[in-house]
Amino acid sequence: MSLTRGSRLGPYQLDTEIGVGGMGQVFRAIDTRLDRAVAIKVLQQQRWSDLDFRNRFEREARAISSLSHPNLCALYDVGQVPLDGVAVPYLVMELLEGETLRERLDAGLIPMRRALLWASQVASGLAAAHEKGLMHRDLKPENIFITRGEQLVKILDFGLAKATQPQADDATTAMHTDPGMVMGTAHYMSPEQVRGTQIDHRSDLFSLGVVLYEMLAGRVPFHARSAVETMNAILVDDAPALPPNIPEHVEALVWRCLEKDPSQRFASARDLAFALENAAKSISSSPEAARSPRATSRPVQRSTSTGIRLAAMGVVLAIVVLAAALARGVFEEAPDEPPRLRTLTYSGRDSQPAASRDGRLIAFVSTRDGRARIWLKQLADGSEAALTSGPADSAPRFTVDGSQVLFTRAENGRSALYRVPIVGGEPRKLIDDAFDGDLSPDGRRIAFIRNRRGRERFSMVCTAPVDGGAATEIIATKDDDLSSPRWSPDGHLLAITRQPRGTVAGSVLILDPASGERRVLQRNVPHGAISAPAWTRDGEAIVYAEMDAITSRAVLRRGSAAAIVRHEIDGNARVLLRNPHAAADTLDLLGDGRVVFTEDITRQNLQLISLENGNTRWLSRGMSMDRQPSYARGGQSVLFSSDRGGNVDLWELTLATGALRRLTDHDGVDWDPHASADNTTLFFSSNRGGHFEVWSSTLDGLDPKQVTRDGVDAENPSTPSSGDAVYYDSTNPKSDGLWRIPRGGGKPRLVAPSETIHPEVSRDGQYVAFQRPESGGPSAIDVVRVSDGKIFTLASHIGGVTALRVRWVGATHTIAFRALDDHGRVAIFAQDFDPTRDTTATRRALVAPELTPETFAIAPDGKSAIVSVIDEASGLMVAESVD
Repeated sequence: MSLTRGSRLGPYQLDTEIGVGGMGQVFRAIDTRLDRAVAIKVLQQQRWSDLDFRNRFEREARAISSLSHPNLCALYDVGQVPLDGVAVPYLVMELLEGETLRERLDAGLIPMRRALLWASQVASGLAAAHEKGLMHRDLKPENIFITRGEQLVKILDFGLAKATQPQADDATTAMHTDPGMVMGTAHYMSPEQVRGTQIDHRSDLFSLGVVLYEMLAGRVPFHARSAVETMNAILVDDAPALPPNIPEHVEALVWRCLEKDPSQRFASARDLAFALENAAKSISSSPEAARSPRATSRPVQRSTSTGIRLAAMGVVLAIVVLAAALARGVFEEAPDEPPRLRTLTYSGRDSQPAASRDGRLIAFVSTRDGRARIWLKQLADGSEAALTSGPADSAPRFTVDGSQVLFTRAENGRSALYRVPIVGGEPRKLIDDAFDGDLSPDGRRIAFIRNRRGRERFSMVCTAPVDGGAATEIIATKDDDLSSPRWSPDGHLLAITRQPRGTVAGSVLILDPASGERRVLQRNVPHGAISAPAWTRDGEAIVYAEMDAITSRAVLRRGSAAAIVRHEIDGNARVLLRNPHAAADTLDLLGDGRVVFTEDITRQNLQLISLENGNTRWLSRGMSMDRQPSYARGGQSVLFSSDRGGNVDLWELTLATGALRRLTDHDGVDWDPHASADNTTLFFSSNRGGHFEVWSSTLDGLDPKQVTRDGVDAENPSTPSSGDAVYYDSTNPKSDGLWRIPRGGGKPRLVAPSETIHPEVSRDGQYVAFQRPESGGPSAIDVVRVSDGKIFTLASHIGGVTALRVRWVGATHTIAFRALDDHGRVAIFAQDFDPTRDTTATRRALVAPELTPETFAIAPDGKSAIVSVIDEASGLMVAESVD
């Protein structure tokens, strides 16, 4: 029996065969339970009865299942299907879109910087495998996949994977670790593989060196008329010289990977990844600029003789010094002379700057008097004055002649665009149900953002005549949050900030409104949110702030360190300066090489507040970002996420003693903790597998296990007081909504479709409350009844604040959420929930701290709350001479 389109493998229905990978046929298939496309590898039919190949295939499943890393192809499921009387194994993996590195190499030479960055990602993936005790042993371009957009690289096919340490439960280990067995692909084998001697993780580094050489030179370093002669060349020959445009420090990395003696290679894949990334940073994004070619283009003959090796020690020492310099950031992309920074405002409550075209005025948002208003600053004399009355004004933009300011005002839960003269006066409303407006250079059109509601929310960029008239929709998407459209100086293009829903990196969309042509600008380095863009005067580039941390996507005004980047429209980018305290709101150009931006040293700390008498007590007080509190151990301790350890991890604080301990310590982001009512299990969201999924562990953070297999973004777990269920939110475009899954993982079930942001299940498990965005910018609080999926609206038109995660008050059906009070300040309100009636009249202030509350938790007994409060401190700065 053969497998064809329509064949069923358990819950999976085969679609088309998309290739042969290692020992198996690879099919595109549909997971009928989740209605998502997957890739399925089935052992080739001629191998069904071959016990050795079956064992190797099953070993690949074990190898992949133990790995979770963005540069490794993810395994979703394993199974067996009876075919011709044989139980044939199959693997279910993520379906990747793009091409293999082999296909990319066949299309032409790869730019040097991109080759180094791709090799760095491969090294990072190998490091994750090596740290789990696994080697690949068959690394080659056919087993390296470049995803669509060329931003992410993944390693495929662990069919030859081998444990670096013998595993007691692997009966085949001895056969595959004995010296004398040659496995791999000839051109990419290490010398120790060719000899059949004992190998370790450094063998993979040699293979990666061959791949890197091929990316840089367009050919493999060792090639002869036959496989046997090729393997002999690997043992005795030196690789030919690289092209003369390859810098010496890059060449040195390649030679070190290709050392015949494993002890002369990098000690680990992690070290190699670091060296490759730093080497890439030292090279300009421009294909012609700053390549630092070798002094001579004459091929350099490498010799293994002792004399020449000793003579080369000086060169090796120089390379070591260069590597150390790279590690210290000497060759950062910023200019040799750091830009001079100057503070512009001092209230500690200023952000969102916009510069007039003549460079005389800065318009900005300030909350210095408790209201969000537009202010103007005269750069000549430093004077400042309020321009608008607030209380919720934002996003100022000057007209081209500098005589007026366009801005967004939120009123009664809706937003609109207004225009006001810089000399003051009554603002004039221009467009309703709109925000983030920008006037075209000719002053005739406004580009703005509008949200369209229905069963699904669409973020839209629209344009409308400034003197009135119907709006034209330019682009609409349900997968991204679009913001801050900016006209190019000639009025032909729009630059739009693009923040994908879920917690992933941002980018800038360049759009031609006339033709619909578009392109995406995004640097190939890990990053989080991106600020509003600003065009250079010549229209050939944009400048934006790029947050270093992915967590900035969740809290735009309290981000992280950031790079301020100049990105050419043709795709080349370079860092102008780095800012250790940044906000991802906006920046602007003053001309003459000056950038004005927001310096933000806002901190978030935890405060315990009695709901009975209002007494408060600080639980943490420092410069960290402590947020997302959640009670645990019957209310005796609090779990929270924090960057205090240098990365966002989970922590626990005992309320009685103040004792603090770290629960997770991973390179990925761990946040959004939730303890089960029986105090046995900790649920949390983590991107340690490359994207956010729900994970579980013991309450002490031990034995972490992945619960969900969403494939895009699953977050915000919560559980009722009893029962085997975890509720979570998915922003996967194919499965957007509220889901329920068994606590140990398994088949999820849809509870409510569409946007169900930050869900929380009631203690009795009857209802789940969540936030739902509304048209024009406000939010609603909805509640879904678990038994029948019926949805009720508790509150609507909550403007001026993101509701974030709502909370049930103790064991009651009262819901707590954030909203603005009568003075325009953020407070926490409580409102009773009754599915049979409107309970708006029961809404009352629950917590009104002096500082702004962000995330919060209500004690199990309903008598106290722990609030992460925002202690805001931000101001405007200007960087001189950055261009």
